[in-house]
Amino acid sequence: MGSDTQFPERLTRISFASVLPSGPDRPCLVVIAGAELGQTADLDRDQVELGRGDQCGLVVNSDLVSRHHATVLRVEGRHVIRDENSTNGTFVNDERVSGSVLLSDGDQIRIGRTVIKYTRSPLEVGYLEHVMGLATHDALTGLFNKRRFDDAFPTEVSRAQTSKRPLVLGLLDIDFFKTINDTHGHSAGDEVLRELAKVAKGCLNDADLLARVGGEEFAVLLPEPLVEAREKAERVRSAVAAHTFTWDGQRLPVTISIGIAELSSGEAPEVLYERADALLYDSKHGGRNRVSG
Repeated sequence: MGSDTQFPERLTRISFASVLPSGPDRPCLVVIAGAELGQTADLDRDQVELGRGDQCGLVVNSDLVSRHHATVLRVEGRHVIRDENSTNGTFVNDERVSGSVLLSDGDQIRIGRTVIKYTRSPLEVGYLEHVMGLATHDALTGLFNKRRFDDAFPTEVSRAQTSKRPLVLGLLDIDFFKTINDTHGHSAGDEVLRELAKVAKGCLNDADLLARVGGEEFAVLLPEPLVEAREKAERVRSAVAAHTFTWDGQRLPVTISIGIAELSSGEAPEVLYERADALLYDSKHGGRNRVSG
């Protein structure tokens, strides 16, 4: 740790050895409230930055959060948090941080409207990851759910507008899905949804956010120009069309229609969504099994 870190007087008198927890632990930050709900950052380095800058170990994309808002530093096996002269301050258990504050297991850190829990317990980290996973993921497909997409969508639009980076929204819909349910039953429809999610996920990158936002409807955020996004959407479409979907020994013909739209400068999230939805409508009424945009 650099020499510029100043500890409050009450902390300098503490023997760190006397407060070290016994047994194995997993120091970790877990977002428990905010748009980044469920995001984690292991504290296995000497310092982890918090803020809206892309270089931060825990990125919180909010206008209320500075680019480098705060830093968690490891000191002799313990952790302290230091506010980096942020505009709106860093709070630990609702008390504003002045200088550096020693973190205790279970402390809650607040930056902007985001609440982050500091824990050293691997059991609690696992429990929180499980609970947050239930809150943000679709139980059937394992993809992000509509709640997670609704939280992430305006955040990603704001990030793209601020950084002037491209962002494309794609909306996917399974063609004639009602016919599959009516003919083969809802269990067959569920199997199609699970398989389609795997196929689509296999065509995407880790940076792409794919979510199930309706019965047979999916949305994907692609941080790339429209030309590249169109190629990726076409890969997803063709992969689904080529995949063998079966139920009770019978092959099911499954295709998807896709609409994609690139974010324009100053465009609101709901306007981008409406444009992508209109393009999906074009694919549906233009013969299905195609990409429009």
